[in-house]
Amino acid sequence: MTGDVGVHLDSTLFLDSQPIEILHIEDDPSFADLVATFLEREQDAFTVRTETDPRDALAILEADTCSVDCIVSDYDMPGLDGLAVLERVRETHPEIPFILFTGKGSEEIASEAITAGVTDYLQKAGGTEQYSVLANRIQNAVGGYRAERYNRGLEAIETAQDGISILNEDGYIEYANTACAEILGYTREELIGLHWETFYHDDDIDAVYDVLLPEARDGRWHGTTTFVRKNGSELDIEHTLSYTEDGSLICTLSPQATVDAGESKLSAKEQAMDEAPIGILLTDPHQEDNPIIYANDEFTDLTGYGKREIIGRNCRFLQGEATEDEPVQTLRTAIDSRESATVELRNYRKDGTEFWNRVRVAPLFDDDGELDLFVGFQDDVTDRKQYEQQLQSHSARLEALFEHSPDMFAVHDIDGVIRDVNQRLCDELGYTESELLGRKVWDIDPTADPERASSFWKKLPPNTPHRFEGQLERKDGSAFPIEVHLIRLNLEGKDRFVAMDRDISDQKRRERELVQQNERLDRFTSVVSHDLRNPLQVAEGRLELLREDCDSDHIDDIDHALDRMDSLIEDLLTLAQTGEEAMTLESIQLSNLVETIWETVSATDAILRVETERTVEADRDQLRQLLTNLLRNSVEHGGPAVTVTVGDTANGFYVADDGAGLPEAAGEDVFDAGYTTADNGTGFGLSIVEEVASRHGWTVTASNGACGGARFEISTE
Repeated sequence: MTGDVGVHLDSTLFLDSQPIEILHIEDDPSFADLVATFLEREQDAFTVRTETDPRDALAILEADTCSVDCIVSDYDMPGLDGLAVLERVRETHPEIPFILFTGKGSEEIASEAITAGVTDYLQKAGGTEQYSVLANRIQNAVGGYRAERYNRGLEAIETAQDGISILNEDGYIEYANTACAEILGYTREELIGLHWETFYHDDDIDAVYDVLLPEARDGRWHGTTTFVRKNGSELDIEHTLSYTEDGSLICTLSPQATVDAGESKLSAKEQAMDEAPIGILLTDPHQEDNPIIYANDEFTDLTGYGKREIIGRNCRFLQGEATEDEPVQTLRTAIDSRESATVELRNYRKDGTEFWNRVRVAPLFDDDGELDLFVGFQDDVTDRKQYEQQLQSHSARLEALFEHSPDMFAVHDIDGVIRDVNQRLCDELGYTESELLGRKVWDIDPTADPERASSFWKKLPPNTPHRFEGQLERKDGSAFPIEVHLIRLNLEGKDRFVAMDRDISDQKRRERELVQQNERLDRFTSVVSHDLRNPLQVAEGRLELLREDCDSDHIDDIDHALDRMDSLIEDLLTLAQTGEEAMTLESIQLSNLVETIWETVSATDAILRVETERTVEADRDQLRQLLTNLLRNSVEHGGPAVTVTVGDTANGFYVADDGAGLPEAAGEDVFDAGYTTADNGTGFGLSIVEEVASRHGWTVTASNGACGGARFEISTE
């Protein structure tokens, strides 16, 4: 056999094979002998004992050696009838099966029998079939009786405090109750199929084979051995071994009490503490060093120590390097003074890991007021301590930020009363902290209207920052603009408004300067676009009239000069207007835009090669201006048959041509306003390219390609 048998106790299979002792009460000896013969032929398990006198039968039942499993009784008998016998039997054996088997049948007798507690009622009849029926009735009655007794016994085993197990003839566990599993540290499912050798050290196995099992076969073995639990810990077990007739081994386990002095004290308390959700210890202050005499399962789970490793030790075994002296001393003082105390201290588990332990100790007194025991409650509060430490750290950082921030902070309530300020606000306004606390917000912000501010604060949702601008007025009456970031918070259970104020005087000054600059720029572009362009158009028109009136070589030179002036005015306007309007960024496919632009700038024999599929985030109009200027620059300086290539770089794109290239000394000067090497160039085309790139956060560089020609690289990252 192997340990995989998977056997469990089944009442039906287990009981059907057991012998059945039948007591038959029948005053007719010949009929009694006939019944016994047929019943024993029907079932090999039947053994029939016949008594012709009901009084002798009752005497047998009263004897201590009685092992009767079922009574079959006639009804009409001298001295005592069947119902009188039933009544006497029920007084001493209320559950034993009793079958009334009688030739005198009537509904009245049957009714009385049922009322008296008869198990079954069968009327005698002719033929031999009745004996089969009787045998079946006996089998069913005894089976039910035994099953009930078995189930009650099994329930007692299941709920027993002692561990009980049944092993097959090869030593494998077939059954174990809950207590057995808990004692050995396994689940019941894990125990089934394990060999008993699993629970012993190798050095002890031979003694079990040589001594314990032979004595158990001779009758019974009782003693104490050391068992090995699932987690490897040792446990001294007082246990009993005995064999059944079929070779099964019955093993009963009773854990030894480690500290005898505390055994009687613990019996009443353990039951209430074993299921507690926190670690519980009991210590005996009457013994040297106040040893632990009880630890519940939660404490073993908390610390990782087995109960055998805990019992008999002082609680200090949990202390370590980081355990502080102060809480330890508090506990000692409380114990010496027979008082309660609660501390939190660092302790260490068996595996060396550190945890925060909330320890509460209290004395327990007996009915006479004498100190009996000390109880200690242990809680793992590591998560809470870590949270508190983080909270303290965050609070310290927030406090430092509040006090030392370059921004001004003020905290006020729903009524606008200032409750807290930082030093920066005091310094900026020229007040002391005490002078600001208790003032209203509108006392220092002249732009705040009390009624509108109160309405705004009431509607402001919690934890939602809001930004707006205001003013702060100094103690000397001067004021300066601020940007306010206001948030509504619950601070220590109070509704508060935290305002972070930032001085934006420089920003406002730059805004004014920018407005003035834009106004000047507007005037400049107006002059360029109107006051210069109008006279230029007049000159161009007059020149055409002059061309009709006379023929002169000077006319072409004047026309060229006017064209250059027109191009110059166009580039000046473009440069001036670049950055004037807000950009609208969108994803743009370079290849499509380049091909569209090429149709407007290409020379007759110029060639465009597009070697990019890159998409860039840009303002379409400004990107168009940048690409137009670069493509036009290549055509104007590279010649009518130039090849222009637009391709990718690692972090952007390039525009290159195979023309003459840039002068060696040009460098980055090519982006300066007015720089040009062409007779008809304005010098502003590449300057506009750099300005557009800058507005997008890009960089542009100029160089000559490896095979000649100019190369402009735009980095978009």
